[in-house]
Amino acid sequence: MEKFTNLYLEEIEKQIKKIEQDEKTEIAKSVHILTFLDPKLEELKEFIVKYDFKTEEEEILFFKEMKPKIFSKLIYYKSVYKIELNRPKGSCLTIETYLLTELDCLKHYFDRNIELYHYYRTDCTHFDTVYFLRNRDSNIPMNIACFYFERDVRFSTGYDYKIAKIIANDLLELYIKLQLAKLKEDAKTELEVHTTLKTRETWTASKTDLAELIYALDTAKCINHGNIKLKDLASYMEDIFNICVGDIYRIYLEIRDRKGSRTKFLDRLRDEMTERMDEADGGTNN
Repeated sequence: MEKFTNLYLEEIEKQIKKIEQDEKTEIAKSVHILTFLDPKLEELKEFIVKYDFKTEEEEILFFKEMKPKIFSKLIYYKSVYKIELNRPKGSCLTIETYLLTELDCLKHYFDRNIELYHYYRTDCTHFDTVYFLRNRDSNIPMNIACFYFERDVRFSTGYDYKIAKIIANDLLELYIKLQLAKLKEDAKTELEVHTTLKTRETWTASKTDLAELIYALDTAKCINHGNIKLKDLASYMEDIFNICVGDIYRIYLEIRDRKGSRTKFLDRLRDEMTERMDEADGGTNN
């Protein structure tokens, strides 16, 4: 039995590693891995239901050590999928708050099951016959977390799920802390970029001139082939040129109400560029 489950676990870990390398996003990885794990656990269940354990020790070993190692992967990737699916858009602070809340959930589970944590982590054995043999009286419900594998008493003692959850939570804690570290680096990079932009050249024409240029660039789809919102383009230009344009929509209305040419700044750019080239042509001819 031990040899069989070790080979089974080795096969699962090998496939998971391949999926981790092939898929680009955490959601894609999780979906692919969950799709792979589901039938593998069903296959394991069918084997165990038909299998007659030779001794109580063998059955305890399976439900205390072997099955939790395998089942914890399903719990872990399902949790990662849920975290990434619900990850909010917004500032680094918003995302950090969300991830810290997820960490708190792990702490709550630890607090509710602290005795079992201690039992498992100190390699205790005195309750093994209660926790890890099937068809024994226990006060743990069999409808845990809606994992249908765990509802079948032929394939679960209830406590094997809790051990799998402990293993998964340890991995999940590392995952969340890694995401928080990456978030901290992203925030640092954003701050450095923002600081760099703020120390660069300053727009010295009028705010109205800049608003006119922004609208022209937006109208001509010069940035990202037009796949950028006007307010985002305005914010970007403000950062580049170290200026606050203000209410660009109001300025645009004022530009539209102009008498005579409504594109004074663009006309000026065209005229001065033409004059520069004419002067260059004259200098070349001389």
